[in-house]
Amino acid sequence: MEFIYAAELKKRFVCYGHFYELVMMDGGRANCRSVLEIVDSTIPQEKPSDISLMAPDAVVVMMNPGSSHPKDIYHIDKEVEYPKSGNSLSKELVLTQPDNTQYQIMRIAVSKGWNHVRVLNLSDLRDPKSGSFIQRVEALSEVMGGHTHSIFCPERTEECAHSLERKKATPIILGWGQDTGLIPLATQCLKRLKNEPTCTIPSDVHPRLNAHPSPMLQSKKLQWLDNMLINLGSGLDV
Repeated sequence: MEFIYAAELKKRFVCYGHFYELVMMDGGRANCRSVLEIVDSTIPQEKPSDISLMAPDAVVVMMNPGSSHPKDIYHIDKEVEYPKSGNSLSKELVLTQPDNTQYQIMRIAVSKGWNHVRVLNLSDLRDPKSGSFIQRVEALSEVMGGHTHSIFCPERTEECAHSLERKKATPIILGWGQDTGLIPLATQCLKRLKNEPTCTIPSDVHPRLNAHPSPMLQSKKLQWLDNMLINLGSGLDV
């Protein structure tokens, strides 16, 4: 496929995210992002939060939001405590800066003719370092209510079901990577996706892990794109 560079993709797509501060039962707090909406100019954006109620063309599930943050440096994250305050399906969306992984998803969107892609994550925790992120996930598993950082947890079933809805029965793209520390979160996610068609590039490390969309080497990025488009085109469910 033709490799479209970031400068061109930024002209074509805009990213919106829902950022919040998770409040846990022990008083602990964590900065989170529950969803990223990648949309092009055909999607109405006068009220960005309306996008959260739309059915996208496709859904992607990745590891976590990394260092994602609002473009507005004065944005204040609203407090959320599950299940008490997490019942609304409409989410406040604000502009956010895309990263290399999201550009890969945009390239798939261009090839497939998609105008709206919703990105979810195994965890909402915003942490750019995978090692630190895995440690935080493990620590939160010991905290009452700490597990609600994942949209795939039981307390967030309705929110998750809504977020997975799409215009057509397109396979849900899975691309959370190959860190074995993700296996418990991946297991929880796959249980939720049991009746959904999925598309991924399998990992040799573990059957519940998969290739990340944006590896370091350019050649590997191109390989992921080619393989994902082949799988999507064949309707392969792996």
